[in-house]
Amino acid sequence: MTERPILNVSLADTVVRYADLLFSAVDAEMVIFQVKQDAYFSLDEIGADIWHRLEQPIGVGALCEALGRDYEAEPATIHRDVLALLNQMAVAELIRIAPP
Repeated sequence: MTERPILNVSLADTVVRYADLLFSAVDAEMVIFQVKQDAYFSLDEIGADIWHRLEQPIGVGALCEALGRDYEAEPATIHRDVLALLNQMAVAELIRIAPP
């Protein structure tokens, strides 16, 4: 499977988390250890929910729609916040763009 470098995650992309990461739930949050970077990352409750949804490839637009059904927020806010989080995750090499 060929991966393309992530420069900017968009609503049209399909993303998936890397399978070799170590992570653990701590209360309602998620702590992720990125071995390659020797770094820890912490996600709040909604970030942890998104992390679980990234176990299998998912379209970013579909992810935003699903979150919109589960959380009360304007679609534009969800899009903005999800794209910001996914781009941070991409830079940290926690997720990758997957084939659609």
